[in-house]
Amino acid sequence: MELKEISNLQIALDEKHGFPVKFSDEKTRYDQITKDLVGLFGEIGEFSNLVKKINLKMEHTENYKLDMKKTESALKEELIDSLIYIIRIGAILDIDIEYELLKKIAKNQVRYASLTPKP
Repeated sequence: MELKEISNLQIALDEKHGFPVKFSDEKTRYDQITKDLVGLFGEIGEFSNLVKKINLKMEHTENYKLDMKKTESALKEELIDSLIYIIRIGAILDIDIEYELLKKIAKNQVRYASLTPKP
């Protein structure tokens, strides 16, 4: 499935559950972006907290209790929750995330070409 299809699927699900991405005025639109940013930062915070706990476990192997398998599973979920918020904000701003991502990758290929190891 292409990123554009995934984005469309997520937005359709959001709208079905009462989370619109189209607004009649700019204030309402940016109010929603603000709410979604708070949600995104919350998910990034949860992701960061899990990374902190994994590092603590790595540093204090025998003294720090942590189920690594569950924590890594939760890490995946928090990252995907973050992606969902990014997809929503992109839809609210009418950004074609797939197109813009590919454009940015091409730009970075040029920008960082000198850092690519020579065979």
